[in-house]
Amino acid sequence: MDIRKNDSYRSSLAFYLSLAIVTMAMAEGVSAVEAKTPAEVLIATYKSPRVIAPAQAKSAVADLESALADCKDSYLAFRIKYRIGVMCFKAGMTKESKVKFLQIANDPKCPELIRACSFNMMGQISRLGAENKEALEAFNEVADLLRQHMSVDKGYTPDSAIGKLWCSALLSRAEIYELQQDYNASITEYRRLLHVLSQSKNKDISSQYAPLANDRISQLYLREGDAEKYIQLAETFTGHYPEYCRTPIARLELECVKFLKSVSANLEFPNGSFNAPAHVVAYIKASNGGTSAQGIVDKLNRMCKEYQNTLGGILLQYHYAWLLDALGEKHKAAELFARVFSSDVVDAKDISREKATTETVQEYAKIQYAIMAGEKSDYNEALRVLSSLRAHPDGSHVAELAESVTKSIQTLKREVPKNENEER
Repeated sequence: MDIRKNDSYRSSLAFYLSLAIVTMAMAEGVSAVEAKTPAEVLIATYKSPRVIAPAQAKSAVADLESALADCKDSYLAFRIKYRIGVMCFKAGMTKESKVKFLQIANDPKCPELIRACSFNMMGQISRLGAENKEALEAFNEVADLLRQHMSVDKGYTPDSAIGKLWCSALLSRAEIYELQQDYNASITEYRRLLHVLSQSKNKDISSQYAPLANDRISQLYLREGDAEKYIQLAETFTGHYPEYCRTPIARLELECVKFLKSVSANLEFPNGSFNAPAHVVAYIKASNGGTSAQGIVDKLNRMCKEYQNTLGGILLQYHYAWLLDALGEKHKAAELFARVFSSDVVDAKDISREKATTETVQEYAKIQYAIMAGEKSDYNEALRVLSSLRAHPDGSHVAELAESVTKSIQTLKREVPKNENEER
């Protein structure tokens, strides 16, 4: 059962936008004595929620513009102008905000950090509007400005919030090229990012971006048909970054690619390694190759034990259950599906996005367990598990699948004669 995947990059846009806003908030402070009223007006806007109504934005912008007229501090004035653009963006007024950021970014008198943040907001807005050429140009401006800024000793290092903004700009360029299937250009940008990280002595920023960049590069190698480069890089980054959220699944995908290449040297992976576990299951079902798959079964079993009580461990168990089902070990597979959806995650390092993915996998595990229970005519157990599913939006894959399976189980329970159940 494949799980539908959303654009893996879309959820990161909010982070990058917030980062730019936070970066400006962390910039050099302004003396309340020199510009008390404008500073207070600016600070007050940071108390506004992430999303505001257009009327609230217009009110806040009016206050900021009034404060701007009284502002004698040029640096504070540019911060206020930047904040006006942010307030427009928060109200969904993207065209207006983009015009504001463009004016700031093109002003030669504007401090370079505020220009960089303005270019970043332009890039993110362009990216949301699928204006990729403009987004690429804006993010390149960010990277160049911050590279120049970092080359001069002004008290910042690649470990600061400014450094994170630099990394996010390069990551955004790499992601856009990847989505355009310009893999060579994408790899170049990921390597630019890794070069920036090589200058950082802070393990937190490196652990945030380095394994992700290496993971993405390995996927691009595989998409281009270079399985050897993929295998080499995947083995390296999963060994160097055991705490990376995708390391458990990346190791599984790596073993699946190795297995698939061993049984079919001409096999291609246009979508990278993400579908490799599903391809292994399909191969086993088609070939009845239990003996040939024993090696990967044993490795997956060991990895499940290694990553017990983690989000990665739950995902591994889910794949393991499908593998066992393909091998005809229905009872063990059902037990594993039950373990997946009843597991409590105790790994405090896991972040919310990975938790959301795991919770979705647990919902799919409930549905598959219910199907297997229905196949054994244990309709009450199947319906009990299905009733524990969370509410999902109408039209979503989980909701539609759950509704279909529930109706089928209810029909079987109603129509299958009791004596037939007893015979089974």
